[in-house]
Amino acid sequence: MGGSKGNITLYSYDGKYKIQRAINDHLQFDERIQAAKVLIDACLNEWSEGSRPELKALIERAFNVDKEGNLNTSRILGLRRVDIQDERWQNAMQAISESVQVVSSKAYVRLYERVGESDQYVPIALDVAGV
Repeated sequence: MGGSKGNITLYSYDGKYKIQRAINDHLQFDERIQAAKVLIDACLNEWSEGSRPELKALIERAFNVDKEGNLNTSRILGLRRVDIQDERWQNAMQAISESVQVVSSKAYVRLYERVGESDQYVPIALDVAGV
């Protein structure tokens, strides 16, 4: 019942309502992300030799920081979905995986009501501050 992180969806007996509890993790990278960047740069320098710089920019974009100097975790983690069999690339992806740290988690509870007899649900807005 529920996932390993604690996410769960429960339905009323008649299926008219459902309640979802979702856990959202806030992720950051530790210093090992720099080792991954070095390995990725080595791959890119070799693979993009003689090609247009735009190709290299696509991968380097993943490591751009925002206004606060933070890395975009979803862009970097998205690199792991790129299937490249080069050993250096695989080592870089392993370094990315090992550098991910969960710094905090938040639990969210959402309520939904079924629309008629369909399989669609609409959210029920809760005004907890007004209680």
